[in-house]
Amino acid sequence: MNLTDQKHGAQRASMRSARPGRPRSPAVDRAILRATLELFIERGFGGVGIEQVAERAGVARTTVYRRWRSKESLIAEAIAQGRGEAEKHVLRNPASRKAATRSVVDALAETLSTTYYRRMVARLIGSIPDRPELMATYWKTYLVPRRKVVADALERARGEGSIGDSIDTETLLDLVGGAILYHLLIRPGDRSEKDIRSYVRKLLGELGLDDATQATGAP
Repeated sequence: MNLTDQKHGAQRASMRSARPGRPRSPAVDRAILRATLELFIERGFGGVGIEQVAERAGVARTTVYRRWRSKESLIAEAIAQGRGEAEKHVLRNPASRKAATRSVVDALAETLSTTYYRRMVARLIGSIPDRPELMATYWKTYLVPRRKVVADALERARGEGSIGDSIDTETLLDLVGGAILYHLLIRPGDRSEKDIRSYVRKLLGELGLDDATQATGAP
């Protein structure tokens, strides 16, 4: 083990052993997460050092150590904050699936059309070969609960007869997520908010969610 590995190991040990002290300041948390996300987008996983995060956020290194148990958990939360929470619109409209769908599509289009989002996701996917624990942390801590919100909404739609009994909700979520990632990261060219809204509408229609597509309204 070289000195760099030893240093990183000591940092992780410090994070794991740290215990919260006085109540956390939301403003400090936001500054740290914003700095972390900026560094991750600019430099990737290896470029996110605790010293650099603390310096950019304007806090002491111990402030970062006290709040997150590992660099993976810190970056995962920063990504989650940067991604936004389009799924919350499902909860805001529990009695109206059409209204919820329209809100989700609009929120997705707004988020996905930003350059920083595409770069952030590209960095996350690019980290998988060398740092699979980052995606594992992000998936377990943030993506699984968000997928459950949408999966529950799909199950309600099944109960209303809007989607077939044979459709597996987890597979449906994979299809939608995979298609969106391919559209954003693999296909050349920029995507405007209008372009993404139109694409998601078409995607839902192709998957047989025609009434959901109609509910989004004109782009």
